[in-house]
Amino acid sequence: MPQRASASIVTFNNALQIPGLLESMRRFTDFDERELFVIDNASDDAISELLKTRFSQVRLLQNERNLGFGTAHNKALPFLDSRYHVLINPDILFVEDALSPLLAFLDEHPEVAMATCRILNPDGSEQKLPKLQPRLKYLLARRFERRFGWARRLCRAYVRADEDFDAPTEIETCTGSFSVIRTEVFRRIGGFDERFFLYFEDNDLSRRAREYGSLIFYPQVSVIHQYQRLAMSNNRAFLQQIRSMVRYFNKYGWR
Repeated sequence: MPQRASASIVTFNNALQIPGLLESMRRFTDFDERELFVIDNASDDAISELLKTRFSQVRLLQNERNLGFGTAHNKALPFLDSRYHVLINPDILFVEDALSPLLAFLDEHPEVAMATCRILNPDGSEQKLPKLQPRLKYLLARRFERRFGWARRLCRAYVRADEDFDAPTEIETCTGSFSVIRTEVFRRIGGFDERFFLYFEDNDLSRRAREYGSLIFYPQVSVIHQYQRLAMSNNRAFLQQIRSMVRYFNKYGWR
């Protein structure tokens, strides 16, 4: 019989963050009962030794080069034997059992294909992540939200900041930093589109998952995301974001 949930974490030189994540999972979830994959994108840190000595139940899949975020997650797909699969960034920390309520909600709502929860900053404030599909006007606004009122208004619309999310609510896109997807849906859509090395891969996955059910923001539980907007300060990351943006809009249309 398939297990209830599996999970995958993609790491690229994240050996300093992985222990915090896995220890928090051990503390707040039934960590030892889950099939957990760590997919290493050819890191030059000590991730292999770390997992062997401290987290031996984790299954390590090692790539010979950095394949990017989505392609690396897909490496776990052939091995999955679960009802639900959890996508987790290495910079996530659990502060409560966020998994059990999410899985229970999915059990009760077979029409839901994918779900995410509140994502918090380390100081406890909420990260206002996009809940609508990307559009050019929103992406342009994010580059200028600190300078212009029109940009701030568009950014607030993009993340639906002026709405109260006190109950599970349908959204258009789930964050790749922490989401749960039905394994059957993940398999049917072929996992992540491997043309996206980094950025927009979660938007694309969400868009395709919506063909099989709704996407839900579940606000009753939360995780911490030690998030850095690299594309705002790193030229190489910004160029990668632009390349992914072009691929995304070439695929779905420019508007």
